[in-house]
Amino acid sequence: MRRHSLLLGLFIIVDVLISVLSMGFYSDSWSFDFDIVFKYLVFVDGYDYFTNPMDFVFLSILRLTLIVIAVIFITFHYDSYPKGMFMPMLGVATSCYSYTLVKLLAFSENSRMLRYPGVWLSVVWSMLAALFFSLIWYFVITAHDFDYQLLVSDRFNSVLIEEQQATTTTGSIETAVQRSPEGDYTIQHVSALLRYCQHQWIWFTFGFTFLVIYAVARVFIPAYTGEVIGNIVKKAGIGLLVRSITIMGMLTMVSTIFGGLRGGCFDYATALVNRQIRLDLFRSLVKQDVAFFDITKSGEMVSRLTSDCQTMSTTVSTNVNIFLRNGVMLIGALVFMFINSWRLSLVTFIAIPLLGFITKWYGAYYDRLSEETQTTIAHSNQIAEEVLSTMRTVRLRTLQFYRAIAYMGYTWNNEFCENAILVAVLFYGGHLVMSDMMTVDELITFLLYQMQLGENLYNIGYVVTGLMECVGASRKVFEYMNRNPLIPNDGTMEPKLGGRIEFTDVYFTYPSRPNNPVLKGLNLVIEAGQTTALVGPSGGGKSSIVSLIQHFYEPNSGTVTIDGVNIRDISHTFYHQKISLVAQEPVLYNGSVRYNILYGCDWATEEDMLRASKTANVHDFIMELEQGYDTNCGEKGVQMSGGQKQRIAIARALVRNPVVLILDEATSALDAESEALVQEALNRCARERTVLIIAHRLSTIEKADQIAVIHKGLLVQKGNHAELMMDQSGLYYSLISKQMLAIKIKEQTVESHI
Repeated sequence: MRRHSLLLGLFIIVDVLISVLSMGFYSDSWSFDFDIVFKYLVFVDGYDYFTNPMDFVFLSILRLTLIVIAVIFITFHYDSYPKGMFMPMLGVATSCYSYTLVKLLAFSENSRMLRYPGVWLSVVWSMLAALFFSLIWYFVITAHDFDYQLLVSDRFNSVLIEEQQATTTTGSIETAVQRSPEGDYTIQHVSALLRYCQHQWIWFTFGFTFLVIYAVARVFIPAYTGEVIGNIVKKAGIGLLVRSITIMGMLTMVSTIFGGLRGGCFDYATALVNRQIRLDLFRSLVKQDVAFFDITKSGEMVSRLTSDCQTMSTTVSTNVNIFLRNGVMLIGALVFMFINSWRLSLVTFIAIPLLGFITKWYGAYYDRLSEETQTTIAHSNQIAEEVLSTMRTVRLRTLQFYRAIAYMGYTWNNEFCENAILVAVLFYGGHLVMSDMMTVDELITFLLYQMQLGENLYNIGYVVTGLMECVGASRKVFEYMNRNPLIPNDGTMEPKLGGRIEFTDVYFTYPSRPNNPVLKGLNLVIEAGQTTALVGPSGGGKSSIVSLIQHFYEPNSGTVTIDGVNIRDISHTFYHQKISLVAQEPVLYNGSVRYNILYGCDWATEEDMLRASKTANVHDFIMELEQGYDTNCGEKGVQMSGGQKQRIAIARALVRNPVVLILDEATSALDAESEALVQEALNRCARERTVLIIAHRLSTIEKADQIAVIHKGLLVQKGNHAELMMDQSGLYYSLISKQMLAIKIKEQTVESHI
């Protein structure tokens, strides 16, 4: 863009002008003197490193040259621009920054130089120019976001535009994914985590208050440690030594007490944050549609609720604690370092950015090499399985050799960086002591604060690593929290229901199996107050019909209505109070019989429970139990037999007095005695309500008012048992005939064994 072209030109002009004209203020007054500029430019008095500011002009020329070279290269070689140039240029900017501080220290050897306004103007602008240079290189030059390519030719531009349009048209989704900024994604997660901490601001405020007191006490300890060592070296006397040690002991006691209070507040706040995260996640999970649970493993959800939530809350609270503590101590260390010696403090600020850049660059190379090594190992293993590993193994060993060398260099670099600053401070500090610009105990105190500063910086760096771990654990948790159910359940109608259900041209496919349609234009009417049986081969769509009636899923097209009202428009809570299901394998919870019967019906009374239990033919056996309705069913109902569990489930379904009762293979897994008891209960509860039965046994379906035969997602037959048996070419007759034949063969087999 043209404005970025102007930005580059403006930066170059301003950089050169300030670097040159600031030399006109190298005098005791703020008046500009062009003669001074001329004197420095033509080296009238020669070049003295400790007084001549031409170094800043040379740095400006260096930045100008690099920008011009980059622009020219991009202009004539747009497609072949070297993508990895930002890191070297960041190194140049870092070097300019560090060199500027070195020059300031050189000026400080002549105290008169520090009184020149031009010195500070040159130093400040040189550091700002280094920052602007790196930003311009990253946002403008690396992005190629300016118009210099227009100088080439119209043909080049037309080809470029066509390529960009093609990329936008054919790969927009992929490009969007690739350009999605991981940093923004991480910041969003961290911000969401910190918002949870805001809800416990009282405890975090107490913790922060205690933390500040703790950190302030810790900040003073190196100062008095240096004083103790200085008193010993100078033999200042036992009185001063005892005084210093006493103050150190008091500071240690204060830091210990308030450190414990700080830890207690943060730990309690962490527990509250963990509880809130788990509660929000659980609320989100229970609101999800059934399709979500079809594709999500229960073990994964439990893991998110337990370990991931614990990791999130603990990590974010711990790292907030670490960051605040080390932040306060870092500020205190910097203040004391500048009080002791601003010159030595500059030495630290000279070395830290430069060594940090070297470590970052070397570390990035080592990480990249490690990733390539792991990729090669995986590829080598794959080839080895195919008995073709010889050459790959040789290549792998070569890469491993390079990795070993890189690791050795990386380790050496870390060791060097840890000691380089210390050596520089000792060297320059010794010079200051010998020049009577600093005392020995001040140097010792400075070194102690420098070590504390390094520890604080390391711990703050650890916070970044900890937050990355926290973000990794939070991704799925927030994905679950932010997931909107496919079925919103936002209906508000509460009509009076009679129980007539109608499917009109319904097409349905399970979200987890989108390529396998289940219902294919189903038209079905279930009359109110009647018992309707659904029969048909397995996989025909019977259970899907039940799921749609319960509004667990939405049809792809068509409508499902009850008494003429689309079920999606009815209040979710109201609707499910009017519909009950008894499944083949009923689910009982680890609680009393009373708890299981009244589950989900907080409004139900004792009388409602007893009436439902008697109707379900379960009251008598419950009263025979030692604790009656207070008897524990055990986890998943292990204390009850199959027939007992089924009748308790029927009582639970009846306690809400449903308009529609759905029986899904409710007696298929029971023995003859239990089936008789359950069937008797079902016959009782079928009065004056719509009953939908899914069954295969003739004894269960032959008394139904109507039977709907479902095959391959369509209604193929409908009528009562007698009517359907008259059609000997129909599917129902075929199913019943096969069932009767199977029963006959079973009876003959039993007789033969007798």
